[in-house]
Amino acid sequence: MLLDYLEAIAGRLKNNIKVWFCPASFETILAAKMLREKFSVLPAGFCDNDIKKHNKSINSFSGLKILSYDDVLADEASEFFVASPFHSAEIIGGLTLERGVSPSRIINYQPVEKRKTCARFAQNWIVEDKNFVCCCIEEYKPKFDNQNLDVVRGIDYIDKMRNDLIDGRIELPEGCKGCFNNKDVYIYASRNLTSFDFSFKGWCNYKCDYCSANHPDFKGYNNRFALEEYLVEIEKRGILNDIFSVLYAVGEPTLNEKRFSLYRHCEEKQYFLDVFTNCSVFDKALFELAHKAPVIARKSFDAGVPETYAKIKGINCFSKMLENVRRYSQASFFALNPKYLFVPGINDDEENINEFVKICAELNVDIVTPVFSFLDSKYFDSVRAKEMFGFLVEELSNNNIFTANVDTLYSEAYHKTYVESFGQV
Repeated sequence: MLLDYLEAIAGRLKNNIKVWFCPASFETILAAKMLREKFSVLPAGFCDNDIKKHNKSINSFSGLKILSYDDVLADEASEFFVASPFHSAEIIGGLTLERGVSPSRIINYQPVEKRKTCARFAQNWIVEDKNFVCCCIEEYKPKFDNQNLDVVRGIDYIDKMRNDLIDGRIELPEGCKGCFNNKDVYIYASRNLTSFDFSFKGWCNYKCDYCSANHPDFKGYNNRFALEEYLVEIEKRGILNDIFSVLYAVGEPTLNEKRFSLYRHCEEKQYFLDVFTNCSVFDKALFELAHKAPVIARKSFDAGVPETYAKIKGINCFSKMLENVRRYSQASFFALNPKYLFVPGINDDEENINEFVKICAELNVDIVTPVFSFLDSKYFDSVRAKEMFGFLVEELSNNNIFTANVDTLYSEAYHKTYVESFGQV
């Protein structure tokens, strides 16, 4: 469906109808790259509710501005294309139910409802060894039996559970009601899944202390799991958003022997494939996919110099990793999301940050994710790390690189730290 939408958008743009991509995100940046490559046109620009982005441009499209919704809505003929694995329902609901925008002006409109539930429950799910869980790391998050890895029964079960949550037949855990994503507990929910996450205990060739994949050798563990078969079952039930994101994470996914059929499925369906990878090996199949379908690589740098990288990652692979990242970045529909996780006393210094920013500038990066660990409170208690957090964001901004608040994966404490440091998002 993505290519169908882009073809429709190209027709509108060629007829002088302004189409804005919402928000300014990896998904919309990749969609704009595909629009340019396949149809030789560009969107009017990007819409975003983050005031830090307004009237600025991203590196990939320096000629396109990012405007507020208010500015764009001043033109009553403007149309919108919405692509966000976590915020599509929120954006569509804000436009149609709050601002009165006709659904016909949203190229990929889908019905949304204002419900007393959690956006993560409604739209984004992770399949694990024994459970389905929402895309949330809080200890109190609900978990639902994935039916002993029986794909058909598992998807039947989760579909019933998520609709029961949306309809209020299952009460939210008390802790969820205080979540910053759940403002007044009412959110915009869609009956269509926006993303699905494969988040297993995959084997990894790195040994980062902070990572949940820091286990003994789990090679072969993922042979137990189906990948694209879950997507096929979701598709059969008609509960899939037309603009869909597949997150492929935990361990080193590019070492998973079962990845090839998943890649082929994402190519066929033109899903956004969002891969968490350390880039220490070059996955030729992933590179080839990124010439045909949109691929986002989430790469945790956490350092700017080889010595710090080796200390954090437990492996001396900085130069090889960087060479592979440069090769991936040559693919037509590839977006790199560098992450910098602050480890107090190790990488919270100007040398590492400056060198990291240089790498991001060289790679023409659009968005970086700076984070504190969500596993240990000491990361929040470090005054030095917080100061360097601010220094990193400022240096990135000087290079026209935005920062993303990872509110879909991290805790309320992290969100508050982010907002206190950089204003409302």
